[in-house]
Amino acid sequence: MKKILFSMLIIASCFGVANAQLIVDENGRTGVGIETNDTLISELSINGTGHANATVSIDTPKDAVYSLYIYGKAMENNLYHGIRANISALFNTRSVYGFHSSITSGSDCYATVGVYGKSGVSLNKRNYGIVGILNGISSSENNYYGSAILGNSTNTILPTIEGRYAGYFYGDTRVTGTLTAGAVVTSSDYRLKENVRSLSSTDGCLGKLMSMNVVEFNNKQREYEVSKSELDEEEQMEAELLEQDSTIATMNLHEKSTEVKARWFEEGSPIIKNKHYGLIAQELQKIYPDLVIESQDGYLAINYLEIIPLLIRSVQELKSELDATKGSNAPIQKAQTRSTDEEATDMDAIVTTLYQNTPNPFTESTLIQCDVAEEVIKADLYVYDMNGKQITVYAITERGATNITIEGRSLEAGMYLYALIADGQVIDTKRMILTK
Repeated sequence: MKKILFSMLIIASCFGVANAQLIVDENGRTGVGIETNDTLISELSINGTGHANATVSIDTPKDAVYSLYIYGKAMENNLYHGIRANISALFNTRSVYGFHSSITSGSDCYATVGVYGKSGVSLNKRNYGIVGILNGISSSENNYYGSAILGNSTNTILPTIEGRYAGYFYGDTRVTGTLTAGAVVTSSDYRLKENVRSLSSTDGCLGKLMSMNVVEFNNKQREYEVSKSELDEEEQMEAELLEQDSTIATMNLHEKSTEVKARWFEEGSPIIKNKHYGLIAQELQKIYPDLVIESQDGYLAINYLEIIPLLIRSVQELKSELDATKGSNAPIQKAQTRSTDEEATDMDAIVTTLYQNTPNPFTESTLIQCDVAEEVIKADLYVYDMNGKQITVYAITERGATNITIEGRSLEAGMYLYALIADGQVIDTKRMILTK
């Protein structure tokens, strides 16, 4: 008797089925909206005979919007659940699903959603669309591993998870807002790598790094089209719910149109209003193509994390060059002070010295000053790229204070080394940067 009353209550409150065919077979199974000579399979079947593995089965008519529609009203100080499933799983059970949603649809559907959660408003800062909690105590002995929420974009097979995670995403993951984390780590275990090779100075990490164009920019707002008819359906559903509440008389709906544009980022988001700093993917692609990835939406993205090892290698190159300069047996003579108020009149007092180019960095041209002692027979200024390849050489014929002008149009943008060599001895080596 209780089973029949419960069945009728579901029918009346959820579907409002009038004049529906109600039958109860000899085994106590209940059917609604079916022929009397049909054999019932489920304990409760609506618009069909049911399914062998289902206690309650609902076959939705083609003209129905919902298979199951529940409207409830939570009372003050009460704990309320629209739907709650308490399942006690036995050991050796193959799989247990608290809620299982599987959608098969044609390609002409506007959207398909397996689970849709929309929260209300709570002033105590606890508003959640969907909540996932991983039960069990973290224990390597009991192996209570898994994830509270699993996202799998590659296939329908559930992956084995080693560890405990609040969220585990199997496939590409995109975040349109700010991602905040205590730490961001990347798998880097030697056991996960192959074809490992250490970078050397011949790879030119420093030169490539200096040719990277660092820019500041603002992000554009991105939009996408949304069918207005789909919005209307949800708005109408909300309006129906509000009409059942006597405290709310009407609901303001948007103006009708064929389509509307939804914005990717919220108004006032730091992603839009703040200045950002980085590289241009198309430019970096020419230097390090493997660090540039084409996203599934067709736009280019940069793997900034893997630029860090290149920075480390560049610092190592600079340190090696500095050590080589300090350890050289060639006499490196520098003027301790250079007066800007008077010119040297005694040529015997001039010490062969190389000075930093100005301006540096430069775009059009730069001036390199040097002092060459009177006794020097042969003096030259050599220019090298960061790989040590000689680019050009300038013969210095004058003695005393002299200078050489280098035109930017004669070189590619990047970092260069220039060295003053007098009578076969390296006097000094310095760096200059050309930007375009």
